[in-house]
Amino acid sequence: MALALLLLPWAVALVQVLRRHHLDSGAVGIGATLCVGLPALWLAWLGYRDTTRFDQVSGLTMAQMADQLAAAVGAQWEAEAAIRRLNDPYPLPVSWTAADPSLADPWGLLVKLASSGAGWPQPPPVRAWAVGPDGLAGTDRELVEVLGRVPTGRLVVLGEPGAGKTMLMVRLVLDLLARRSVGGPVPILASIASWNPAEQDLRRWLIAQLMIDHPALAAPPPVGMDESTRAGALLASGLILPVLDGLDEIPDGVRALAISQVNDALYPGEPLVITCRNQQYREAIRPASGPGVTLRGAGAVELQPLDVTAVREYLYDDAAGPVAKARWKPVFSVLGTEAPVSQALTTPLMVGLARAIYNPRPGESARTLPDPGELCSPALADRAAVESLLFDAFIPAAYRHGSASCWEVHDAERWLVFVACYLERTIGTPDLAWWQLPLAMPRFVGAVGSMILVGVVAVLGTGLAAFAGSGGAAPAVAVAGALAVALATLPAALGYKRTPLPLRGINWRLPYRIDIALGAAAGISVGALAGAGVLPGVRAGIGAAIGTGALAMAVILIYAWSNLQKGAPLEVGSAASPQTVLARDRGAAILVGGARWAGPALLTGAVIVARMGVVTAVVTVVAVWAIFTVWVSLLRAPWLSYEIVRIWLALRHRLPWRLMSFLADAHRRGVLRQAGAVYQFQHIELQHRLATRPLSPSA
Repeated sequence: MALALLLLPWAVALVQVLRRHHLDSGAVGIGATLCVGLPALWLAWLGYRDTTRFDQVSGLTMAQMADQLAAAVGAQWEAEAAIRRLNDPYPLPVSWTAADPSLADPWGLLVKLASSGAGWPQPPPVRAWAVGPDGLAGTDRELVEVLGRVPTGRLVVLGEPGAGKTMLMVRLVLDLLARRSVGGPVPILASIASWNPAEQDLRRWLIAQLMIDHPALAAPPPVGMDESTRAGALLASGLILPVLDGLDEIPDGVRALAISQVNDALYPGEPLVITCRNQQYREAIRPASGPGVTLRGAGAVELQPLDVTAVREYLYDDAAGPVAKARWKPVFSVLGTEAPVSQALTTPLMVGLARAIYNPRPGESARTLPDPGELCSPALADRAAVESLLFDAFIPAAYRHGSASCWEVHDAERWLVFVACYLERTIGTPDLAWWQLPLAMPRFVGAVGSMILVGVVAVLGTGLAAFAGSGGAAPAVAVAGALAVALATLPAALGYKRTPLPLRGINWRLPYRIDIALGAAAGISVGALAGAGVLPGVRAGIGAAIGTGALAMAVILIYAWSNLQKGAPLEVGSAASPQTVLARDRGAAILVGGARWAGPALLTGAVIVARMGVVTAVVTVVAVWAIFTVWVSLLRAPWLSYEIVRIWLALRHRLPWRLMSFLADAHRRGVLRQAGAVYQFQHIELQHRLATRPLSPSA
C-alpha cells in the first residue's frame, strides 16, 4: 500500500501527459510532495491501528495469547537445546536431593500457606503433595513432578558451579510446555543477572524482558484489562510461570534485597522456580550480621555430583567408533578415585567440555584430535588444574580445523577474551546486549563519534550543494560546511546516550504522532504552497528538484518500514533474536526521523531551487533530510551508537567488523548461548576464565 501511494501521484501525472495536458511546475511540486506525504500518513495510520485495534480485529483472548506465546517459547528453547546438543546422544543424567532444612521454610508452613492462605486457590481434592522435604528427591526429567509435589509450587534449585542448573531449567521449561493445558501458564526462562533490585521491582523488570524478547507483547491488551501492555496483562492474569536462573550472579550486596523483593512481588498462589549457587544463597538468607530472609513458601533442592557410571557411559556413547571409544580407557580407569581428573568430571559442565574437546564430530577423525589421556598427566596436580586445561582447550576445539568458518581460532579467542572482560569489568552481568555495547568505549569517544558522523553527512551534503550552486567556489563550500557542523553536530553530542533501550517499533503515542503526522503534513504543504505560488521564486525546475529528493526519501522510508516488519514480526507467537531487535530498532529510528524531517527538507529545496539550480536543490533536500534523520536516530535509538562503537572497537582490533555474524557463529558453535535478545557465554565459569587473560595490545 505504501508503494502504491508513492507511485500514485506519478501515475496521475503520466496519465495527464499522455492526454497531452500541460503540467506546470506547481502541479509537479504538489505531486512530488504528495508521494512523500501519503506513504508517511499511511505508515502513521498503521502504527495507530496496530496499537489500538489489533486485539479487536484478531479477537485474541488472554488464553489464546498465552497459547501463542507458549508456541514461541517452545520453539526458542527447542532450538537452543539442539545447539547445546542436549539430546545428542541423550541428556546427561543429573540428580538432586532435598536441600539443607535451614535454607527453606519449614514444610508445615508451606502446607498451611497453600491450604489456608488468603487469596490462594482451593487445594486439589486429591493431595499429590510430598509429605516432607525428602519427597522432593529425584533425577533426570522428574523435576516437573517434583515441582507439583511442592504445595506452593515454588522451588529453589541449588547447586555448585557447573552442576547443570541452567540446562536443568531448559529441560524443565520444555517439559512444562509438553504437559501444559490449553490456556494454561507459560513457563518463561529468564536470566536474573540483569535485574537491579535496588532500582526496579521484579514485575517491571520481567515485563521489560518479555517485551524485548517478544515485541508483540508491548501492544495494549484486550479491552477491560488494567495493564498497559500484553506482557503486564499476562503476568497479572497468572499466565506466566517465572523460571529465574542465576540469582548468584546478582551482586552480593543486593542479593538479599532481591529475595525480599521476590517475596513482595509474588501474588497468592503464584508459582516460581529460581536457581542459585549453594554458598551465595546461604550467605544471602543467613547473613553473618542482620536479619535473615528466605524465599517465602518455597521448597529447596540441591543438585548432586554426577554418578561415575553415568559419566563413563555418556562419554563412551558419545564417542563415534571403536577408535574414539578406546581413547578414553586411561580416564575411565581412574574414575571413582581421588585422581584430579575423576574429581573434575563430576559436573555436567566439565563432562560437556571434555566431550567437545576429545570426541570427534561427524566428518572428523579421532586421530587428529587431542588425546583425553592428557587429563591423567601427573603435571595436573589437582582438580583446578584439570578444569583449567578443559577451559583453555574448549575455544580451540569449537573453532578447530575442519569446521567451516571464516574466523581464525586465534582471532576468535582474542575477541571472546575482550567480550568476557567487558562483561566482567564494565557492565557486571553475563548478558551481552548489543544496545549496551557503547559502554565499552569512553563517553567522550561516543560523543565525538556522533559529532563526526553527523558532521560528515552535513559537510558532504551541504558542501556538494554549495559546489553545485556556485560553480566550484571554495568560500561557499567552506561556509556551508562550517555552518552545517556547528548546527548539526552540537545537538548530537549533547544528546548522545550510551544505553537507551532499543525501539520496538512505532505507535500512536504522542512523540511518534508528532514526528510522523507533522512531517507528512509539512511535506504536503510544500507542494500546496509551491502550486499556489506563495513561495517566491519557486517556478522552473521545482518538479525535478523536489521530485527527485522526494522519491529518494520515500523509497528509504518504505525500506525502513519493511526493515521494521522483517526485524521482528508483530505476532505474539514469534520470538526476537539479537539480530531482529537490531533490525527493528534501525527501521523504527529511520522511519520516525525520516518521516518527521521530510517536509522541512522539501521546503528547503523549494526555497533555494530558483536561486541555486535544480542540482543544488536535489542535493540540499537529501542532505538536510539525511542530517536530521541521523540526528533523531542518535537521540532516540541505540543502533547508531552501536555502529559507532562497533567501528571503533574493530579499528582497535578488539572485535571483528561483522560483529553480529561473529556472535551468531559463536552461538552455533556452542561457545555462546542465546537468552532471548541477548547472548551469554555457555557457562559463567567460562566467562570468568577468559576474563582472567590479559587483553592483547590494540593496534
